[in-house]
Amino acid sequence: MGFNPEQFQALIDKLNSGLTSMSTHTTAMGPKVESAVNHWYVPDAVARGCIWIVNKIIEGVNWIINKLVDILQGALAPVIMFYNAMQWQGEEIRGKASGVSSSTQKFNLAAPKYWEGEGSTAYTNAIFPQSGASAQVASSASTVAGCLTACGVAGFAFYTAVGVFVAQLIPVLAASAAAAASVVALPVAGAAAAAEATLGPAVIGGAVLALLSVIGAEGTTMAQLSGEKSDKSAFPNGGHWPVGTV
Repeated sequence: MGFNPEQFQALIDKLNSGLTSMSTHTTAMGPKVESAVNHWYVPDAVARGCIWIVNKIIEGVNWIINKLVDILQGALAPVIMFYNAMQWQGEEIRGKASGVSSSTQKFNLAAPKYWEGEGSTAYTNAIFPQSGASAQVASSASTVAGCLTACGVAGFAFYTAVGVFVAQLIPVLAASAAAAASVVALPVAGAAAAAEATLGPAVIGGAVLALLSVIGAEGTTMAQLSGEKSDKSAFPNGGHWPVGTV
């Protein structure tokens, strides 16, 4: 799955809209069921049963809403990761580093083409080690960009899974809210809503585990970056940038 910032923003907008719809339908259930059972011909046992069903639905849906509100606090993270990946992979970091690496290679140095002797040799020997150092920076930039992209895509998949669940739950809640005004229809609609709401912890928990599995796999990338950081082959002077003098 690729990452498209516009599609992701549309997804988050739908989630926010879905939360509003869920809250609206859930809030309407209590007053409707109380009005429906507040009649002389409705036995107390039936009235208590209907109110209990609705309260359980409200309790479950409110749990889901609260969790979704928490989840949406991190909605900017995938977008930030995507744009940061573009910066690392782009002209400002990888582009400049790879450009320096290319221009400081021995066969690309312009001065030795017009300058011979010990001075030319000393100049070349002082400059070309910076090519390897720059190449390592470019390689690390590409690795960082790949890690950020993978995490951003995982975030997109996570919010997509949550969005699908919300989209399925909203019409069921709407039907339950309408059925709350009918003692006859409430048990069936309430059971459907309760079933969907019960799936909330499983769906959200599954989405979180899928996200964590991707982020956990990026530990390999972090280990790779740590290895590149400690690699002194391109930074022989105690891990510092090659000195441009001999």
